[in-house]
Amino acid sequence: MTAIEKFRSDAVRSLKHARADNNGRYDAAKACEYLQNLFIRSCTVSSGISRAIAFYWRDQYVDRSVDFANEPSEANIDKMCALLSFLNDADEGEEILSQNDLEELSDAINDEAETMPLDQLQSLMGKLVERGAL
Repeated sequence: MTAIEKFRSDAVRSLKHARADNNGRYDAAKACEYLQNLFIRSCTVSSGISRAIAFYWRDQYVDRSVDFANEPSEANIDKMCALLSFLNDADEGEEILSQNDLEELSDAINDEAETMPLDQLQSLMGKLVERGAL
């Protein structure tokens, strides 16, 4: 099982427990907060980048949902996995990242560039250039 598959499995399991453990009263905000923290812990890049991307995901995909009470949706979990894959250099499911996602990744990486290991920075920037985000 890859790190991204494990993340997806942990995310889905946590959502099932969130629904079952609260007497049928699902708290989407709390579930999303848990996933954001799981994302931050699962990232191999600096916590500044992972935190910025976790909040971007929540703002862009969850908080704007017309059905917030049932978030995060399967599609939004897939998006979070793609973002994690990009940051962890795993190349799993990244094709679903939009141009806006790539620009946000670029901004977050640029903000932390001075504190990142050079090889990690070069790898992520290379992927951004390859995808036309720079």
